[in-house]
Amino acid sequence: MRVSNLTRRAAVAAAMASLAAAAAPAVAQDFQPGKPIVIVAPFGPGTTNDIIARLLAQDMTATLGQSVIVENRPGATGNIGVDYTAKARPDGHTVVISSLSNIINQATGNNTVNLLNDLTPVSFTGGVYYSMFVPNELPAKSVAELVELARKQPGKINFSGFAGGVPQFLGEMLNRAAKVDMVMVPYKSTTDALNDLLTNRIQVWFTPVASGVPVHNAKQARLLAVTGEKRAAALPDIPTFKELGYPEIVADVSFYMMAPKGTPQPIVDRLYRAVDKAMESPKVKESFRVQGIEDRRGGPAELGAYIARELSRWTEIVKLSAPAK
Repeated sequence: MRVSNLTRRAAVAAAMASLAAAAAPAVAQDFQPGKPIVIVAPFGPGTTNDIIARLLAQDMTATLGQSVIVENRPGATGNIGVDYTAKARPDGHTVVISSLSNIINQATGNNTVNLLNDLTPVSFTGGVYYSMFVPNELPAKSVAELVELARKQPGKINFSGFAGGVPQFLGEMLNRAAKVDMVMVPYKSTTDALNDLLTNRIQVWFTPVASGVPVHNAKQARLLAVTGEKRAAALPDIPTFKELGYPEIVADVSFYMMAPKGTPQPIVDRLYRAVDKAMESPKVKESFRVQGIEDRRGGPAELGAYIARELSRWTEIVKLSAPAK
């Protein structure tokens, strides 16, 4: 009798285990009720990553029926937030808004996470170009005049940057392309350099269009060019470096959502659709327009291909980024 009961119990336990195993994938491929979705912003409040995350979170909450919140985890040029996301449970409840900074980190070997091996592409979430300003008092009203001035004064024209950041590479790309010798002055961020630009302590300021538009509108400094493949929607009268004969000076900074590796595809697809719907919102569109953020779309496949291309491109740029001699 005892053997029979044990056998029966074992059979029931096995059957229940089979049912649980069969049900597990269905549960794992949907969001957990009541658990918020966290969008990690790997830079501080007020940065473009943060602005985009907060704009998307509002609309995604309604679309997904889940609370979507933003958590800032700044530091190490974006590495801390991306590393945190890569180590999170792959259930769709933790994602990150990454950008070109994370691609440059990997291209320079300054990364803690491999973007394509440790994370899953979800969606593009917008983009920005960089802009280049000079002080109003500088006798250079165009890129050509700035280059001429830099050639006459080698080592005397200073540009803002920070180690491993986009502005550093833009300055060195211009040095190499124009055969000039401008010198980088390091700052913690592009906005930290603005006061020194306005007082002519530095002569060239590279900053995202989103932070450059107010300076341009207030005529605090002279905007000479932007770094896009095409002109910025917020600055239609400002030429690109490409138009001006510098096709290699292109920094089209895309922002994009990534999830931990292993996140089920159905969840990735739901997140992508929610992001795409949010970017159709009139409120988001208007906020993007006012702040100089480009409307950029695309799902997991397009994003994965973009990251692979940009990693290859910036790895080459890094190799060639030694200061011009």
